[in-house]
Amino acid sequence: MTIADTLLQVIIPILIPLGIGAVLHRKFQFALGSFSKLIMYYYLPALAFVKVYEASLTASLVVTIVGFLALQFVVVLLLSQGISRLLGFPRSLAGSFANSTLLTNNGNIGIPVNAMAFKHDPFALSIQVMVVTFELFTTFTFGLFNVSRAASGWRNSLLQFGKMPVIYALILGALLRLAHIQVPTTLLSPLSTIADGMLSFALLSIGAQLVSTPLKQNTSAVLMSSFVRLAAAPACAGILLHLLHVHGITAQALLIASAIPTSRNSAALALEYDNEPGFAAQAVLVSTLLSSISLTIVIQLAQALFPV
Repeated sequence: MTIADTLLQVIIPILIPLGIGAVLHRKFQFALGSFSKLIMYYYLPALAFVKVYEASLTASLVVTIVGFLALQFVVVLLLSQGISRLLGFPRSLAGSFANSTLLTNNGNIGIPVNAMAFKHDPFALSIQVMVVTFELFTTFTFGLFNVSRAASGWRNSLLQFGKMPVIYALILGALLRLAHIQVPTTLLSPLSTIADGMLSFALLSIGAQLVSTPLKQNTSAVLMSSFVRLAAAPACAGILLHLLHVHGITAQALLIASAIPTSRNSAALALEYDNEPGFAAQAVLVSTLLSSISLTIVIQLAQALFPV
């Protein structure tokens, strides 16, 4: 697949519903909080269950994926902390900066990108669902604790994570798959219908969120955050995948997932605890806009570096 093919078959089909979401939000002013709840409690659990149930993930592969994600998280964390110290960021900005580089939008954007890049392959999507689950865990543990500090502890963070239905949907789908239990069509069919609707609804939601985020100024911190998230993180991921001897679709999916822009959750957490909310919102906006270029390149590199 050439760069032109990637743009036409992956990036532009994502940008079109995203743009429609922006236009519709301008006209109707959607309740974005309701959008988030629908994705988290309706679409994502159905998608997690269906894709994990339909895919074949061995125990060794799950260990490899989780191990890679943990190593990548540590490497990017050390990188972001080093940059914060080098540039002399105050503590509040350093915390928000770290979240902007570590917490990614692999749910709303990563899943549609994966679906387009791998033509809705259940195996690739099941890997993406694992990435989303890992990032939900890091968001409601490290991410929350990082900005709240004394205001919230690990216990409350873990309780918040435990409320996420996607975790239980993923576990149930995996158990049924491993036990070779056939899910009745009466149940699987509506779940598949809901799962199929996740992609377009997530993109419409992101478009609405982007147009409601003002871009006041491109500070050095915002641009540095986007550089780490969109370039340095996938570079680190590529090195780790080679060191761990991960190949094929698994490596491609993980490399592409490493290049997804900053999560809106990082901005939500910064706003909730008044921890550089202006910076966090701009980091989400700028990284999302720039990702239309960077993702095109990373998808090409993933296919070249890890051929099937």
